[in-house]
This record gives sequence, C-alpha cells and structure tokens, in this order.
Amino acid sequence: MIYPSETITLRDGRRCVLRSPEPEDAVPMLRYMKIMLGQTPFLLRTPEEFDYTPEQEARILESRKNDPRSLMLAAELDGEIVANASIASHGSKSRVFHRAELGISVREEFWRLGIGSALMERLIASAEKLGFEQIELTVSAPNRRALNLYLKYGFTVYGTRPHGMKYADGSYHDDYLMVKML
Repeated sequence: MIYPSETITLRDGRRCVLRSPEPEDAVPMLRYMKIMLGQTPFLLRTPEEFDYTPEQEARILESRKNDPRSLMLAAELDGEIVANASIASHGSKSRVFHRAELGISVREEFWRLGIGSALMERLIASAEKLGFEQIELTVSAPNRRALNLYLKYGFTVYGTRPHGMKYADGSYHDDYLMVKML
C-alpha cells in the first residue's frame, strides 16, 4: 500500500514528511537501520546482523509498496530518514486475515517531537481502512518509552514472554505481547 506524502509540523516547529519509502530510498533506509540498531538494545537485530544489500532493501521496499495489506511509512526530516513504521498482515489464511503486526522505531535524537504519535495515528487509521480487526506488537519490557506510546494509543498487554531477548553478556529481557482491537 502506498501512503501519499504528507508534511506535518513537529513540536519544535520543524516540518517533517511522512511517506511510503520507495525502492530508490534503499540506501537511506539502510543507513537509518544501521543507526537505529546501534542506538537501542530493544530491536531484534544487532547492527552486525543487519547485512542487507541496497538491492535487497530495494526489493523489500518495492514488495511493501505493492502489497495491498501492508503499509510502511518513513519520517523524513531535512532530507534524512529519522523514523520508520509499518503494519503488515499476519497472512492470507482465513483464520489470521483479521490480524496485523505493527512495528515502529524513531531515532533517539528525534524523540519527543511527535513523530512516533503521528506514525501511530496513521498506521492505526490505515489498519482500520484495510479491514484489520486487531493490531498486535511485541515490546521489550524495559522499553518504557515505547510501552507508554502503545498504551496511549489503546494497546493492552495480554501476555509476557519470559527471556524474549538474550544479549551477548548472557542477560535477558522479557517481552510484552500487546494488542489493540479495532
């Protein structure tokens, strides 16, 4: 699904463009992901595990753009991608066709500007428009900032996955499983 480009005003007065990334955005998207993966322990991969080539990333972006049950959004500020978010169907089987998975990330230096909220509002509205009945996500238990964002938008915790993520030092973080009924 393609989201038409939209310009929003951030809390600090700057203008930010929300749009569907294009295959031509492969290199900036890869740069964004490398930065994000280095900033937070709450994403599933380490920077070393993220090894897509620009060609692979371009194919992923093209696939997302052409998928009528999926939406990927990028937030662009001053020509740089500073956030990314998506919803995607759990599959085409009749028993899971009503469910969507949500993911979102915002670079740390752009927190508290309203980007995460703007992306959440558009993803939820798009999920409703696409006919999903519920949106699901997983969040690392210590990620209070993300947890508070999800709670703000009506997600509820329905379970805890013990030791959801294991780190190089042998420590673990639990995951919260969350859902929002539409």
